Amino acid sequence: MTVKQPEPTVRIILASMISLILAGACTKKPYQPVWQRKTDDFNELRMTFQDPPLWYAPHTFWFWDAPLDAAQTTEMAKNMTRQRLNPGYTHARRGLPKEQWLSEEWFDAFAKALKEAKKAGMTLGYNDEYWWPSGQAAGRVLASRPDLKATSLRYARKTVEGGTAIEIPQSKFSVAARLNERGQILSGTLEVIGGGPALEWEVPAGRWAVWSYETYHHAGIDGGLVNYLDTGLMDVFIPIAHEPYEARFKRDMGRSIPGVFVDNEGDFGWKMAWSEYLPVRYEEMKDRDIRTWMPLLTEEDEEGLWARARYDWFDVVSDIYCTHYLGRLSNWLEERDMYCISNLWEESLQLITEAVGDLMRAQRSVTMPGNDALDMRSQNVHDFKETQSVCEFEDRPFMCEIMGVRGWGQSPDDMKRTVNLVTAWGVNHIVAHGIYNNRKLTNIPFPADWYTENPYFEYLDLWTDFARRASYVNRQGRLVADVLMINPLESAWALSANYFDDQKPETGGEGGIAEIAHGYWDPRVVEMNKVYTQAMEKLTTSNIDYLIADRHYMDLARIEPSKITIGNHSFSAVVLPPAFMLSQETAAKILAFAKQGGIVVLLGDLPEGSPEVGATDDLILKQMQELRKQSGVIDLSGEPEKIEKLPDVLAGRISPQFRKLSGNVSLVYAHRQIGGSDFYWIVSRSDTLSTCTVQLRDGQGRAEIWDCETGEIEPVAYHRGSSGNLVELAFQPYQAYWLVFNTNEPPIDPPPSVRTFEELALDQSPWLLSLPGSGTVKVSTAEILVSPLDEPIGEFTEIPDADWAWQKILGEVKITEPWLSEMFYIPEPTTTFYYRYSFEPGD
Repeated sequence: MTVKQPEPTVRIILASMISLILAGACTKKPYQPVWQRKTDDFNELRMTFQDPPLWYAPHTFWFWDAPLDAAQTTEMAKNMTRQRLNPGYTHARRGLPKEQWLSEEWFDAFAKALKEAKKAGMTLGYNDEYWWPSGQAAGRVLASRPDLKATSLRYARKTVEGGTAIEIPQSKFSVAARLNERGQILSGTLEVIGGGPALEWEVPAGRWAVWSYETYHHAGIDGGLVNYLDTGLMDVFIPIAHEPYEARFKRDMGRSIPGVFVDNEGDFGWKMAWSEYLPVRYEEMKDRDIRTWMPLLTEEDEEGLWARARYDWFDVVSDIYCTHYLGRLSNWLEERDMYCISNLWEESLQLITEAVGDLMRAQRSVTMPGNDALDMRSQNVHDFKETQSVCEFEDRPFMCEIMGVRGWGQSPDDMKRTVNLVTAWGVNHIVAHGIYNNRKLTNIPFPADWYTENPYFEYLDLWTDFARRASYVNRQGRLVADVLMINPLESAWALSANYFDDQKPETGGEGGIAEIAHGYWDPRVVEMNKVYTQAMEKLTTSNIDYLIADRHYMDLARIEPSKITIGNHSFSAVVLPPAFMLSQETAAKILAFAKQGGIVVLLGDLPEGSPEVGATDDLILKQMQELRKQSGVIDLSGEPEKIEKLPDVLAGRISPQFRKLSGNVSLVYAHRQIGGSDFYWIVSRSDTLSTCTVQLRDGQGRAEIWDCETGEIEPVAYHRGSSGNLVELAFQPYQAYWLVFNTNEPPIDPPPSVRTFEELALDQSPWLLSLPGSGTVKVSTAEILVSPLDEPIGEFTEIPDADWAWQKILGEVKITEPWLSEMFYIPEPTTTFYYRYSFEPGD
């Protein structure tokens, strides 16, 4: 049979159609999951603000802690979505029979709950462990591979004299070193002298120490029984804990199942954690046999290499933990368009060192860094700032698990205050801890939970909508921060000898969560942690925002005139907490920044050592000596009130982004730039109605209040002064909203009586005087009242507002028109003018 060929014209048309189809297929935009989508289009953001994607609404930590009942979980998922609360992340917990986790019964209940979430346009993810810490698969990993059990080293030490022969016991390995007259190691004599069966060793001349190391099984600080430093762990864990979801819900992964909550708060291993891969990776990274420097983890050598040895150990351990556990798991999920949430300990330099190793590196290894704000820890910024910095520099979403263990004390006020401040700290993915399948309040830890027993559950949509709008805006653009604080973690690593000492009390173990006592830490680390923490809190309460840089980000930093820039974030000032060690590159960049006009504030001892050299680095010493001489350096290290003075010295050198000029209200703010527009998240921490005047350094166009409670957008008048925009604001108790400058529209006209004015700093006085466009002012000191009359009138004997530290000014003022003072608007030129200066007694 002969098939007739199409005519040439027909062939051309068919070919053209096929080409168009293929071209369309090639140009079609790849799927982008909601958690990766951002916009810098102001109009799109403004139009979507009323009803953002439901993924931005809070998710719940949903604890499946009772025998499975698919009808119950279906109904619970439906009730959550009615309140616009994403059912969140299912987490198998004690109370659920272990054999039901990941059973067909489990996936049937999960599928039905997922169906309810999808019907509501919401999502349901999962936690990948029964209880915690993640990575164990409810004991199934070790049942399959007993060799993956958590392993650490312990040692026995003895001192011997030369000229004798001693028996070296059976060990994983043994190391010897000669000691000087002060009992310090002579690092050049460190050598591996044995390993395996017992042997005899001829002791060379002199006094020597011998360390014999052996492995033993010990759970990590959080009770993890598996070895997170073994590269084979994920080969076993992922097929058990993740692949069954993919087998059943592949089309939903990255969509209605958007991501996974990995509840591993930090558990690389116990003290001298060990794996057979550790010495391999150590030699790759450090070009050295790890065994020879193991004694330097617990003792000092004459040459000061001990500081470098401890840094190197934590550096390699962190690399393995972050790459082969957290990173590999996150990569597997990202290949399926899913995010990986971390939930790591961040409470102190000591705990980070003991449990996580390197917090900021760990957060960089996952697609959604996160933290845990138990109870009302959300009201303090410390636990958020390092993770927020990673999210800003890497442009990643930021999760916070809020209000766990709050119990009966939880109130709607607490819920509002929590969202207000976690938004200020940069969070844009809120996970509420939690809702339990077990509905017996006597069995719920810290009852009641967030479900129907609480009278406010019926109105929870008001809270979830507020959080959804706040989080949606908070995910866009970038934070504007003027100050960069240096992370001193590597100094804690260098001063960790007491932590490694296996004679210290063991507070971790197989029984569960460790309660680490920091009393045995080097006092220098205690001081560093104290100052570092206090500086964070003080800057925040003083409305000076900042980000934190570790060695990684300082390696990426660019120095420009009076600026230090990391990615698209530029800073005008650097704060250096007390430090013992600093990398040579970081020190060089801080010095270069100061030489080019940057502001550097010193809060304590300057570093003397470096990871490159050890405890004493001549280059670091020279750099620090030169740093002190720079004109932009402010040395507060010897000041007893250095933390109190920190905001003032910064405000005196850099133009503040945000200032409260009047009003008896405590405010917190965050400033973001999105598509060329300025967004200010402003929070009232006061429980009463309040009004105030704020000065905002940046922003052009129409000022608008974006109300996250209602989704409404209202214009607000403001007044342009020489130092920024002056806006009068009103707040309900615990109110927070976005104050946005819409560059697409002109400002609305201010009230007719408000005039532009300039600010004048009075000579030899802390006072600031606001001047109108016309009139004259003559001032000498801050001693008596200013009057618009030719002669000053009598002094007041009583000022009713006890919160203001009132002072007096001597001078003559002639005002012919109404004008705005720094403190309040004065409508009539015949009014007596008063000024104030806030101070502490003794200033």
